[in-house]
Amino acid sequence: MSKIDGINEAIELAVRQLENTDMKARAQLLGLEMADESNIKMRVFGKDMLLNTACFSLKNAVDGKDAKPADRLLALHYLRCNLPVKPAGELISFRDFTGGQFYYQPFLARTVVPLVGRFGNDLEQLKKNLNRFDWTPLKLGDFSAEIQALGILSITLIYRLGDDEFPAEAEVLFDASAKRIFEAEDAAVIAGRICIGLL
Repeated sequence: MSKIDGINEAIELAVRQLENTDMKARAQLLGLEMADESNIKMRVFGKDMLLNTACFSLKNAVDGKDAKPADRLLALHYLRCNLPVKPAGELISFRDFTGGQFYYQPFLARTVVPLVGRFGNDLEQLKKNLNRFDWTPLKLGDFSAEIQALGILSITLIYRLGDDEFPAEAEVLFDASAKRIFEAEDAAVIAGRICIGLL
């Protein structure tokens, strides 16, 4: 099965799981707003998106273009959560997700390894590229940022400069509340979507 076929199959499953859900109540539970009677307004990777509560499509609120299938799947998985979600204020590693320890090296290979390979010690370019997303500077490492992902959830990027002995390195952390909503594969897609989006 190809990657896109796998995503489409997962989308179909998520849609079936959401079909009998009171989407207005679910949106409120998850800190989201209704844009109108049939669309939930959701910020997704720095863009305003509309999720239709009838067909579960996800479109850009500005130009009406369909979202990437992976972004749509993440939004549907976000909406599958039937518990209140708010930032916990505690940061966790990808390894803290179920199965994350086993997939940690592939996770690094698709997130921080290409990021550090691209920027090295060039923090100015990294900061410039961060403007592709919604982000807030933090005071961790040599540079850090809280980057909005989906809805009220964000990831934290911590960057440490290299020197003559050690190369630059980066770390991606998640708010602990993400474990309530996403599995390890979703967390990897979110982090990869942002890290690759910064290149």
